[in-house]
Amino acid sequence: MIVSFPNMGYSWPAFKTLIECMGVKVVLPDPTNREAVKIGVKYSPEFVCFPFKVTLGDFVSAIKKGADTLVMAIDCGPCRFGFYHAVQERILHDMGYKNIRVIPLDQADLLEFKWVKTLFDVTPTKNLFLYTKAVKAVQYFIKKTKYIEDISTAEGLIRCYERNKGDTTRVVKELLIKLDKTNKINELRKFKSVITNDFKKIDIDRSRDPLKVALSGEIHITLESHDNLDIRRKLGEMGVQLYQNLSVYDWVIHKFHLNFHRKWLEYLARPYMPMDIGGEAVWVIGEYIDRARSGFDGFIHAYPFTCMPEISARTILTNTLYKKYNLPIIFFSFDEHAAESGFRTRLEAFVDLIQGRRKQKRQKKEIKLEKKSKEPSYEVHGGSLYNSIFQFIQAG
Repeated sequence: MIVSFPNMGYSWPAFKTLIECMGVKVVLPDPTNREAVKIGVKYSPEFVCFPFKVTLGDFVSAIKKGADTLVMAIDCGPCRFGFYHAVQERILHDMGYKNIRVIPLDQADLLEFKWVKTLFDVTPTKNLFLYTKAVKAVQYFIKKTKYIEDISTAEGLIRCYERNKGDTTRVVKELLIKLDKTNKINELRKFKSVITNDFKKIDIDRSRDPLKVALSGEIHITLESHDNLDIRRKLGEMGVQLYQNLSVYDWVIHKFHLNFHRKWLEYLARPYMPMDIGGEAVWVIGEYIDRARSGFDGFIHAYPFTCMPEISARTILTNTLYKKYNLPIIFFSFDEHAAESGFRTRLEAFVDLIQGRRKQKRQKKEIKLEKKSKEPSYEVHGGSLYNSIFQFIQAG
């Protein structure tokens, strides 16, 4: 048995460890590329979500490298994501891959422990030791997803200060490889210091005054650089300090009912969207309000073309919340037709707009620090690594 899973940003070291701890061989699909997208588009229903097409292409890539068992996460609710695995398995069989299994990884409520069945399903031999392996697998998985979130957080803070373009991207790639090779619990416990030390080696220009922009939206689009045309790197190189709450770790602890920051965002969004309608719609609305109150310069909402939950959130942001909070916002819907040139032009225009808006406010001396409320903001949830990197930037 050889297991694989689709790409989703930097998450591959965590999912690889989750399966390997069960004693199963893992192969990774090639990084998502144009060829994989072409295959996904060719065999997928025309108006299905863009992540469906991309992950189908990733599966074909993994199959060509020897995978015979594929793992696809599913969720409950009105989102089409819950049907990905069943439809994709049927499409793969129709393509001629008759012996391929697509195993659903149920994440509707992790406290119901349905996901344990998935870990057992990918293991060819069944014995009592599987429970011990499963405990270790989950422990390592959660730790690695947290470190991946830390790497992403530091990346968003540092890149806009780097003197040598590409240093941050290089450090991120090196850290992900190091994290993949770190498979002893005592070494994992110390890995946060590895992240901090590696980022502190980057030569930065502390005299810069970057714009603060939040990135939110559908989780696969915002995490997978190929799908979002590498928006994180482009923004950093334009001098933007990027903040992103969405991560695999953030989602996992939410499904364990331990994510109190998400509960806060749900509270903020309740007057405008009182129930979960799928995707990340509720949290997008809550985050927009939170970022506006925290004095951010801009907000980016990214989502797949035809994604109804995110389109519903967009309508509320445009018609109601922007008028109330006046935080500049730009929307990007991605599919296989997204063009690099038009995308970059819109992004540069948005950055210029919020830069001019900031200068105008300062010239008129209209910038006033709001009184700090008891309501939590991003800094409260940044954690020790966020504070360490932030202090490093402010030093000197």
